[in-house]
Amino acid sequence: MDLREFPSVLPLHFFDLELEFEKGEKPTLIEGHSEFLGEECFSEVRLGVSDGGIQLEVKVHKTFEKASFPDVDKGDAMEFFIDTRGIQSALIMHKYCHHFVFLPKEVDGVQAVEVTRFKTNDKRELAPKELLKVKTNFAKNHYTLQIDIPDTALFGYDLTESTTLKIAYIIHSASHDPNHYPKSGIEFSLKDHPSLWSTFQVATRI
Repeated sequence: MDLREFPSVLPLHFFDLELEFEKGEKPTLIEGHSEFLGEECFSEVRLGVSDGGIQLEVKVHKTFEKASFPDVDKGDAMEFFIDTRGIQSALIMHKYCHHFVFLPKEVDGVQAVEVTRFKTNDKRELAPKELLKVKTNFAKNHYTLQIDIPDTALFGYDLTESTTLKIAYIIHSASHDPNHYPKSGIEFSLKDHPSLWSTFQVATRI
């Protein structure tokens, strides 16, 4: 086969990130890749990891417009994806994969919810939405989401057994194209393919 027939491959396709943290420290900025994806960056996401679960701080550098559910891509929202065991060989959604939606404002009783769709019989019960916490702080030209996902909402989450996580997210805007991490959800379906999520090796400083 002519090598010119192969699709182009970016270094981003192989991106992994090792995150070091001290338990209880403030969430750490995830360096986005908007410049590589051809996106206009309007958001910052910080991640905190502890034995008790996951903490997220999402700052959106634009005025809140509206929220929508279940069509979250029609409004302002965050979709967050995590594989609590970081299984490198997984090509489809399995029981350790989670797909959460967080809205700046409640829509029909929903502001934080798990919406994972499993592709095999390797299924589990979805996390009760009552376990998920989100607080929104609105300002004139931006807003911030403070998100808490406790370990009880994360099937298989146990840092004493596995310190490898796989993570991805999409930040939606009602009037802008979304921000993706680590790869574009336009070219790749992040919600269906955990192999596209970024690998985080969690460590504690001694």
